Amino acid sequence: MIEIKIIAEFRVNADQTEAFKTLLGSALVDTRSFEGCRSVDIYEDSEKPVFYALSDWDSHSDYDKYLAWRTEEGIGDLLDPLLDGGFPDGFTVRKVLKTSL
Repeated sequence: MIEIKIIAEFRVNADQTEAFKTLLGSALVDTRSFEGCRSVDIYEDSEKPVFYALSDWDSHSDYDKYLAWRTEEGIGDLLDPLLDGGFPDGFTVRKVLKTSL
């Protein structure tokens, strides 16, 4: 089975970290139950206000459907005041596959 990982980086305004955590905590309920999502874990940088969502998906297209749904639901408007540079500038997504070396 191919391991599909998504690394989403959120660069948060330093004074908005608690608001971001609250928003993300409530959003994760829907993320974890979205079709194709196997798991998602959140990591916080120990030196700067950056959060990482590391998630496993059945396919990249499942994640694309999820992101399209989130965007349609207005997540960008909620994140915009919380992210450094706003949304989408304060948000980066990387799609990666496990490789054997």
